[in-house]
Amino acid sequence: MASFNPYDEYLNIQFGTADQGTLIIMTFNGAIRFCYNAIDCIENDDKIGKGEWLTQAYDAVSELRKSLKPEVDEELVGHISRTYEFICHQITLANVMNSIENVNNALLVLEKLRDTWKEIIHQRRQVAAGVELIG
Repeated sequence: MASFNPYDEYLNIQFGTADQGTLIIMTFNGAIRFCYNAIDCIENDDKIGKGEWLTQAYDAVSELRKSLKPEVDEELVGHISRTYEFICHQITLANVMNSIENVNNALLVLEKLRDTWKEIIHQRRQVAAGVELIG
């Protein structure tokens, strides 16, 4: 008999009811958190933990990359896809070389992208709500 875990149930509801914008931000936040956890593991010489956290960060960025829609703007999507590729490359180097510097390179780009997405989502929600943007 499976045991009930309220935290798992909360996450299922949170992910199952979130809009696309919220899911994008949640995925960025996850990737960022995984990178910070990997840095802690590198600092504590925990190679297994480092590998697990970096794998999760890589997987999160891969999900973001898979969600791109080239039909919207092929050139822009190409740029974003290459940016995600750069992040994944930095994560891979961090794992192979046990390098905090490479994790920090990935984090710098992840945090900037997340903040940009937050602004885009905020503006879209304002437009949808009929709020005039002053810019």
